[in-house]
Amino acid sequence: MYPKLTKENKIAGLELMDLLVLATIYLIVFIFLKNLILNLALLLAAYFFLRLYKRNKPPRYTQALFRFLLLPNRFTQSREVSK
Repeated sequence: MYPKLTKENKIAGLELMDLLVLATIYLIVFIFLKNLILNLALLLAAYFFLRLYKRNKPPRYTQALFRFLLLPNRFTQSREVSK
């Protein structure tokens, strides 16, 4: 009934987490390299890599991947004993 509410938010074909990854790459590239054309070429390459990476992936895949890699997996003893 409300397609804008159920649709995933995308900017330039990327979700918010992907744009944050692209912004981080932008920051790193522009701090260390002084050549503007090389910087833009690397940023464009990162953008197209992210677009290819996101092809046929479920929504919020990058966010779930970062959450899996960065947050510790906690297994409590009570959980193990109850099984």
